Amino acid sequence: MSQIILYFISLVFVSLFLLKITLSALWYYNFFSQPTERGLHKNSIITSGGAYFVFYLILLLFILDNKIMEENLYAIFFLLLIPIIFGIFDDKKNFNQKYKLLVQIILSLILLFLFRFELFQNLFPVIKNNYFYFLFNIFFIIGFINFINFIDGTDGNLTLFVFFIFICLIIKLQINFLIDQYIYLIYFLPFLISFYFFNIRKKIFLGESGSFFFSIFLILNLSYFVNKDVIFISDLLIMSSYFVTDMVITFFLRLYHYGFNSFKAHRDHAYQHFCYLKKNHKKLNIYMCIYNFTYIFPLYLLNLNGYLSSILILLFCLIPPIFFVIKYSPLIKNRS
Repeated sequence: MSQIILYFISLVFVSLFLLKITLSALWYYNFFSQPTERGLHKNSIITSGGAYFVFYLILLLFILDNKIMEENLYAIFFLLLIPIIFGIFDDKKNFNQKYKLLVQIILSLILLFLFRFELFQNLFPVIKNNYFYFLFNIFFIIGFINFINFIDGTDGNLTLFVFFIFICLIIKLQINFLIDQYIYLIYFLPFLISFYFFNIRKKIFLGESGSFFFSIFLILNLSYFVNKDVIFISDLLIMSSYFVTDMVITFFLRLYHYGFNSFKAHRDHAYQHFCYLKKNHKKLNIYMCIYNFTYIFPLYLLNLNGYLSSILILLFCLIPPIFFVIKYSPLIKNRS
């Protein structure tokens, strides 16, 4: 364990240096996010920060043997490289939604047929209908990619969310004495920490390359650990309770207000409106840190140790975000 801690601390400093290199390269090649009507920033900021996580993928080639998540390490390396490379071009060229959807479908098929993505087979084994599994796995992957993209709406939001997800997963693995088998998860954290502190200070954005990479990396881990009965659907709902709540409530509110036009790009989520009202992204990050690490995390630990049921924990987790969305959603009228 002491060796792991030493590697972890060293990686924090190394990752900061690598992030500086990434910033210089992106600045040199003019990767800037310009202010837009939907955006919450007023100045040009370096984007396509997902390129930075190529260094993490390279690190995996040196610290792991031939397997990761029981798949060939080089196959995983190239699979995760695809969303980063596509995202870099997307950040530069700003592809239309149809082209992005096509790439998402292709990646979904790769995950299904080459990497045995079988989430719904594991969650609902009694159905035994291959057409059902195929369609719902495809819908889930595409939906999850866009769910992750939705979270990346304010500075530091997505990075903090991914950090929290992996912390919860690492703790659960540690409780089950399995963490030594999945050391790659621990070595991912220094890269997240370094990026977060640059992201929250508006030095760099994740861009499409970052959110796309995060989504595929999370999908791979989700599929693998669900298959191993390490995590369950209740774990995912507890960890992501705020964003699931915001997404579901906002979806139905927009459907009520705009009908079929509700599927257009927008800035109607409560957390986005909160940042607009407060003129400050850092306040949202502080609230999310407090909510995740001082409220959700202790409840999750109680669940892991068998003190409270998953359903009861989930109900507790949903109460604060429901009140937050009701208070700050721009779609709810007659607010004082």
